[in-house]
Amino acid sequence: MKEDRKRKRKPAPEPEHTLLATVKSVAVSYYVRSHGAGVSDEAITDVLCDIVAMTPNMPKYLGKEVTCSLICSREYGRVDDPDEKHWPRIGKGQAVPERPFLLNMRLSTAGGLFSAYLPEAAYWALQADLKSGRMKYIEARFTKPRRGDGGLTSIYFSETPSE
Repeated sequence: MKEDRKRKRKPAPEPEHTLLATVKSVAVSYYVRSHGAGVSDEAITDVLCDIVAMTPNMPKYLGKEVTCSLICSREYGRVDDPDEKHWPRIGKGQAVPERPFLLNMRLSTAGGLFSAYLPEAAYWALQADLKSGRMKYIEARFTKPRRGDGGLTSIYFSETPSE
């Protein structure tokens, strides 16, 4: 006699989680490093925020601080540049990466962190808007956190909170 086998249904995909934060302060740092293949640099803008809303509701994180780190990186090869007449004859800078790259969302009861690499033009334009106080809100979407980590799926910067 055969036992009835029940099909296991694939669970429905988890909806994206959303975090809305207000910008408190903006700090910029710059790093340059020489290495065997050339020189690279990295500019980082850390945007310190307060979490004001989350969907689904996660009350333990409301009011906590979260840092949004925006990063722009370039590499300069040691290939001689024929247009360069003076030492150190390093090639022209190449932006790395050439497209946005979203990293993880990290949440804990002490606060949170999420970050992204941005193309050079977008990074510097956004950094200016953040430093001037024009951008007041950041909305981040991410996959359901497991042990505090979720995959960042989008970041939205605005002057007013999204609806």
